[in-house]
Amino acid sequence: MHKLFVFIFLLLFVGNNIVSGQVNAANTTPAVMPTFWWRCSDGDSLLNYNNATIIGDGDSLVFDSLPYAKDYTMVVVYKALDDNEANVWRMDYLDSVSVNTRGLSTERIISNGTAIQYAEQTSSTPIINTLRQTAPDSISQFNRLVLGGDTLQGRVMVAELMYFNRRLGNTMLRRVQSALAVRYGITLGPVDYLDGDGNKIWEYMDSGRYHHRVTGVGRDSTYSLYQLASRSEMDGSLLTIETDSLSEHAFLTVGDNNEPLVFVDGDDGVEILARQWKARAVNVNNNAFSLVFDIRNMPMPTDSIALLLDGNVILPTVVNVNNVRFDNVWFPSDTCIFTLARGSVLWQLAQGMSHRSKRQEGDMRQECRTSYSLFPNPTTGHYTLEVSGAKQVQVVIYNTNGSVVATYSDSEKEHYLFNGNLPSGNSYFATVTTESGSQTMKLVVK
Repeated sequence: MHKLFVFIFLLLFVGNNIVSGQVNAANTTPAVMPTFWWRCSDGDSLLNYNNATIIGDGDSLVFDSLPYAKDYTMVVVYKALDDNEANVWRMDYLDSVSVNTRGLSTERIISNGTAIQYAEQTSSTPIINTLRQTAPDSISQFNRLVLGGDTLQGRVMVAELMYFNRRLGNTMLRRVQSALAVRYGITLGPVDYLDGDGNKIWEYMDSGRYHHRVTGVGRDSTYSLYQLASRSEMDGSLLTIETDSLSEHAFLTVGDNNEPLVFVDGDDGVEILARQWKARAVNVNNNAFSLVFDIRNMPMPTDSIALLLDGNVILPTVVNVNNVRFDNVWFPSDTCIFTLARGSVLWQLAQGMSHRSKRQEGDMRQECRTSYSLFPNPTTGHYTLEVSGAKQVQVVIYNTNGSVVATYSDSEKEHYLFNGNLPSGNSYFATVTTESGSQTMKLVVK
């Protein structure tokens, strides 16, 4: 079987369709850890950049020493691999004469031979399933837990399982569900997301219109969450979020408005994508992010595509037939709306626009002292880019397809000069990035 890493902690089992209601304020009740916690660390597949193991067709994982509890909460993260019903988990309790079984399949809840159907058919999207139950009497202090099994024909991917030796309340359960939802790119029902301390990281009441394909990156040691790349595992997803590092209790959570992937006419010849995203940023003022959009199902062309984020125009780092990528994206407020747009005027508007994060006043004064000049413009090929008032400078020259044609970098100078030559008859864009932000300028070569 597979090499699997088993965590022996207090176990918590989370569901994306069980808990309802709202949590309106931070809850400072100490977090509850699972009695038993298993998380796949070396599996056959990935679920939102996390390992998952495949079980079914005779494959199973067996744990013989799960502590007995009269009342318990079980949470499991899984994804069905075909349309056939599959065993997810079962628990065997031994009394004086027989074995009583509790369990879950992709379509039914099993209780000592009685099956309660909760789904008409197997879901193709990942599930966070939660069961809060009372266990039968047992003559043993330990139970046998089996993931998978071969009594049904289906196969599933299982990523994580948590077992608590108590029934969790709704608020505590929400904390666990939220951590798992962020880790595995699974959208919870109409609820707020909470961190391990009970603080909101995503608000459904404010984001109900955008509560589709919710995903995010975040760090919270309470439930071992450190997610630096994320793409929703729900159907229709096309956005990937990436960052290099996060501090404790930092989150960027994003959901979309479920509109179609079509461009609609805007002002001044700009076409705006009907699908939009809302981001909620918590403790990420010092983080730069990369946003990568899968454009294979979007209308063409995409040669003049840009990112609109709260009134800022951000030009792409890379554009190809599969993806458009935007690097060094800063979120200027706690909540932002962003989407894609296309039109040559966007690239012109990007001249002189500086996209920056919230910074301290001293940093903003530094930005005001930084100056840029690109000349001659238009040019016959030779150009000079002059930058002053910056400690570090990086310059990237793009053509109108978003391809990089030249790069420069330098540091620790009061004044910078970058010279180059470009083929005639084209337009180009120079993105200058300093410690104060980024600015893009258009360069026309006759």
